Amino acid sequence: MDEKEAQLRENVLSAVQRYWTHCACKSTYRPGDYIPYAGRVYDGEELCALTEATLDFWLTAGPWTNRFEEGLADYLGVPYCSMVNSGSSANLLTFFALTSPLLGERRILPGDEIITVACGFPTTVAPIVQYGAVPVFVDVTIPQYN
Repeated sequence: MDEKEAQLRENVLSAVQRYWTHCACKSTYRPGDYIPYAGRVYDGEELCALTEATLDFWLTAGPWTNRFEEGLADYLGVPYCSMVNSGSSANLLTFFALTSPLLGERRILPGDEIITVACGFPTTVAPIVQYGAVPVFVDVTIPQYN
């Protein structure tokens, strides 16, 4: 990166940080404040990181993903970590890991019955059916919700 490009990049990131401070910055959390269960939660640093990845045009897995995977694997004390695009993909990857011959007699085989929730997201059942196992649906009892 030449000096001109570095200066332009710094100008963009500085403008993004100013935008965050002026337009997007939320008040700080105080004990007792409402915490939404879902939604976007980010700060100026994350907005700048997103912008920086965009300037490099890393719109899919790239250096930031590699850095995250390595850091998370190190934090968890495991040799590998794989980033996926969604919970559905994570569920598929996890299920197929459970079919690995490395698990020996404990692995899931075609025809095995798999207990799963009756009222859930379709991608909870899809990997079971895709592999040839048999989903067995369970549901809660009302009003105990067990």
